[in-house]
Amino acid sequence: MVDSGGLWTPPEDELGEALQTAQVLIEEGRADEAGPYQQRVIELARERAEGSPNHYEAKHLMAATQYELAGSLNASGRHEEALAALHEAQLGYTELSDAGVLDATSFLADVRARRAMTQAHRGRGATAVLEMDGAVISYGQLVSGEDGLRHQPDFARVLAMNALILRRYGDPALAVASADAATQLFLQLADQINESPQSLSYARYLCTATAVSADVHAAEGRLDLALEADEIGLTTADTLADSDSATDMRTLVAALTRKGKHLGIVGRIMEGETCLRTAFDTDAETAARVTEELERGLPLTLVTALENAEIKLGPYEQYFRLLALAEPAPGMTLATVSGRTDPESAAVRATELAELVPQLLLHDVDAALTLGVEAHYLFAISSERESQRMRYETSTYAPIWAKLLRDVSQAYYQSGRLELALDLASWCAEVATALIPFTDDDPAMKDLAADCYRQHGELLAATGDLTASQHAHEAAHQLLSGPDRLIGG
Repeated sequence: MVDSGGLWTPPEDELGEALQTAQVLIEEGRADEAGPYQQRVIELARERAEGSPNHYEAKHLMAATQYELAGSLNASGRHEEALAALHEAQLGYTELSDAGVLDATSFLADVRARRAMTQAHRGRGATAVLEMDGAVISYGQLVSGEDGLRHQPDFARVLAMNALILRRYGDPALAVASADAATQLFLQLADQINESPQSLSYARYLCTATAVSADVHAAEGRLDLALEADEIGLTTADTLADSDSATDMRTLVAALTRKGKHLGIVGRIMEGETCLRTAFDTDAETAARVTEELERGLPLTLVTALENAEIKLGPYEQYFRLLALAEPAPGMTLATVSGRTDPESAAVRATELAELVPQLLLHDVDAALTLGVEAHYLFAISSERESQRMRYETSTYAPIWAKLLRDVSQAYYQSGRLELALDLASWCAEVATALIPFTDDDPAMKDLAADCYRQHGELLAATGDLTASQHAHEAAHQLLSGPDRLIGG
């Protein structure tokens, strides 16, 4: 929902009517219908802002509505447009923050969280994990501050979103930790949330959290915890389904399907079959989709991948240091990748993970890919937090990161996961750019950077983006055809 942060109250005119209509549609779970009203709000707010450069209320309304518009665009499958709207929202909030009229910390964290969900919709899972990691950390700092109580419901919301993305693209152990934390916080705040105008939206995120909890606990054999999560999710989804929202009805069907499957596993066959029959009779397509998802299972956890590496490669010296990443770093809660270790150690642990990947790809692709993306996440977090190692030892760590991304993106491409392969290849190209200052004196570094650009180009071509592919190949060619390569032909 559009939050003014106390900067403005909705006007009683066409702008106010469009804003109210959009918000009602979102609250009813019909975000895909809210877009035209949000576009009108932005147009009217822009007119007012252009007439008065210091009209900060209108500028804030524009930024807030761009953020909400991104959600509506996502609901309509228009993810590229959603990213553009989020960019505009970020620019608007940053301008207000720089002007000193708004503490934009929570708003920028929300932009980052929604951008993570948008990237996940596009299949850019590695980017999604890292974007959401940053959003969770920002909200964690907010709830620890003076005004922490006010931010707790949104912290729970972001934890639920984080859990969903980690369940798909990260470590299921982190996903369930985030989901359980979100569920617990939602339940603790039930009275406060139920009085909120955003209560239905929070209830939907609670359903997201309980679904992830149930999936992971069941997969790990903790069926009592899975059924407990199922019951919370089903009760909440049943209440939501009283709305006219098709989305809420699908949430109820998904919850029935999960519970039916889990009841069957513990031997409560009749109850399970009743749940499944109701689910399939109500919405066979959704029930089948959830069934397929459950049968597909979860990604490997970091611990399992490390254990598989030891089985396939034999004992390795860094095993116990890497196993410690499964426990939270001092002062951290392990619900995010950045909670595994401090930024300085992250680059070292990432390097140790990366060392295992090339050989493991020959023996156990799933384990290798798990270790590869976990290494990437640690490198990226160390870089974003501007660790001393990544800032001042770039020539040491960046080549390791680039080689890792090149190998892992190629392996994902060969396994048929093109979108994730392209996501990692785009990261590879960014890291290659960081190598360029070192290429004049190091031909191997130049070859590596060019190789990264080429691979990015090849994967762009595979998705049909031929123009961007050509640019990537031209970058590789220009890098290799520098003065030192022209001498002697």
